[in-house]
Amino acid sequence: MKKNIIIIIAIALVCVGCYREQRGKLTQRGKEIHDSWEKATFDVIETDVIPTFYLDAWINAENDSIRYSIEDQYLPDYRIRPEENNVYVLYKGSEKTLTINTYGQSLNDEGSHWLIAKHNPDYFEYGELPQFYTFPIGEKIHISKDGEQWLIQMDSTECYGSSCDWHIKPLANDGNILFAKETYTLSGNGLYKYMSGPVFLQYNIEKNILREAPYGFCYCSDGVVQLIAHQQNFDDINVKAEYLGDNNVSITYRGVTEIW
Repeated sequence: MKKNIIIIIAIALVCVGCYREQRGKLTQRGKEIHDSWEKATFDVIETDVIPTFYLDAWINAENDSIRYSIEDQYLPDYRIRPEENNVYVLYKGSEKTLTINTYGQSLNDEGSHWLIAKHNPDYFEYGELPQFYTFPIGEKIHISKDGEQWLIQMDSTECYGSSCDWHIKPLANDGNILFAKETYTLSGNGLYKYMSGPVFLQYNIEKNILREAPYGFCYCSDGVVQLIAHQQNFDDINVKAEYLGDNNVSITYRGVTEIW
């Protein structure tokens, strides 16, 4: 009897080992599509959009002492240079990265409209598959206040065929500093055009995404996004991603769901 129990345990361990080796292979492609969408989306928000809110606080600061504090705490990698009336440029070293036209308004003004132009965007390869290249989607980004949220829009004619309509709401502010800890909710939809293929990735946030940074790095802790990847002469690929907290995401691809 004891020998049979040992054999059963050994078989069970082998099976568990096989399952662990196979884990992820069933939804690997869906995870790569999700990761490409996630990287592109939050690169735009956290690299191009959120710094403009710090710039807004910098512009409206009462004195240079407060401006220096904002620079040191929230914009340590940038140099701010006024270029012309109501237009500011953010530099990293000697490289011009963003040009922001405030049109003489504060982002806290209802109905305000700012225009962000991105310079020298880079191409990055994500994963091993050519259709998962990220791309310079944020050539021009429009931001306007909409109640307690901000509307972020990209037009396909200004952004290499990509577009978006997002609403973003900061949840961790420090007085007049919005997005003090880059904790916010995101809703909306859009379309990304990838440069190889071309491949189109349509997406719709079905449940507001909660983006947090409790440990010094940002991740999505709640929310659901539905993705549809399309390439001419190929079947559409549907992927559902649900964020479960603790940096875990559930990926549903071709009827199979796995937690990553």
